[in-house]
Amino acid sequence: MAKRILVPLAEGFETIEALSLVDVFRRAGARVDLAAVGENLQVTSSHRVKVAADMLLVDCIREKYDLIALPGGIPGAENLKKSEILATLLKNQNSEDKLYAAICASPALVLEHHGLLEGKNATCHPGFVDKLKSPAHAGEKVVVDKNCVTGKGAGTSIEFALELLKILMGEDKMREVAKGMAIER
Repeated sequence: MAKRILVPLAEGFETIEALSLVDVFRRAGARVDLAAVGENLQVTSSHRVKVAADMLLVDCIREKYDLIALPGGIPGAENLKKSEILATLLKNQNSEDKLYAAICASPALVLEHHGLLEGKNATCHPGFVDKLKSPAHAGEKVVVDKNCVTGKGAGTSIEFALELLKILMGEDKMREVAKGMAIER
């Protein structure tokens, strides 16, 4: 059975962070649901790129995902933080010991805010390090701690997505996808 990935999109999301996740996992044969936070399927990124989501986040409430991965961006991460539906999905993911991830501002603004970094190491965009309770690993590109993976920012988007792919689908699948993208791993 194909792995199921949820990538929530809120107004003002970081384009490359969201679409890198979608691209890497779809190349690997995973089912990726792009879910709009709010009432419109069309979501505009922080750089004015319009993306059509597959569904609304509210439609994901009863679904089970192998991974929930949050892009960052401002005001995208702030908008993700405000979503009670997303907070519930993430808390359920954590309580079931399933994988969740965030990159850029989202580790600090969303995961930290909802208590999802408690007892876990994380990284985030340098501009948001002061929001992390434990910034000891904030300079790293990607940090894996138990069922939580965090990434630094847009420049590490592909590395972040490939690390998540390796965790979920194995080293061989990650290398296969990386090779197809002309990335040496």
